[in-house]
Amino acid sequence: MLKTLVRIVGIFLLSGAAALLGIPSAAAHVNAYFDGGGPGETGLITLRVPAESDNPPTVKVEVRIPDDVQIRTVRPQPVAGWNIDIKKKKTDPPIYRDDGTRVDEVVSSVTWTATGPGIMPGQFDDFVLEANPLPDVQSLSLPTYQTFADGKTDAWTEPAPEGSDPEFPVPTVTIGASSNTATSGGSGMTSVIAWTALGFAVIAVALGIFSIDRARRSAHPAVPGAEATPERSTATE
Repeated sequence: MLKTLVRIVGIFLLSGAAALLGIPSAAAHVNAYFDGGGPGETGLITLRVPAESDNPPTVKVEVRIPDDVQIRTVRPQPVAGWNIDIKKKKTDPPIYRDDGTRVDEVVSSVTWTATGPGIMPGQFDDFVLEANPLPDVQSLSLPTYQTFADGKTDAWTEPAPEGSDPEFPVPTVTIGASSNTATSGGSGMTSVIAWTALGFAVIAVALGIFSIDRARRSAHPAVPGAEATPERSTATE
């Protein structure tokens, strides 16, 4: 029985290690968080940008508003050590505020450029935007471009349907659903962790049963050749 349990432990350990090694290097995704109201209201969108240990420092982060989304005002929160540049695009046809004021331009992109070392490997930083008014959509995808000190750029633009785990998923938020958890990326890592945890739980139970059985056998060793002897009555006739 011990040899069987050892084999099971080895199989789970090797499977868990292989699964973890098989996760792509971009597992530390750029994620988006949302806090605010529904369409037409104001919301805060936070982009969490990690710098993985095997990459150079991150020196530029650019988020683009999709062409079919019109957001009149975007106010970025200042980030120490970064310059901010907001670009706009013309609207055709123009849109109007609630008070009838004509609006000919909406935000097309926001770019943060490091004035210092940027995001160092193994660290992350948050980039917060106040958007108003929020578009009349259920979910908002924000293509994001992460540029490193060596000039390389990772484009976080890949669609991520439910159950998928692309290498560079586009950061996405659900409008009107305030949350403290990211709404894009990471499903592959979560599944690996869950199944690995379940495997170790099974191993722990099996080893526990084996230990109890062994302790019981040690406490009551069997005597070879011993047979049960019927009790003799001590009553006299």
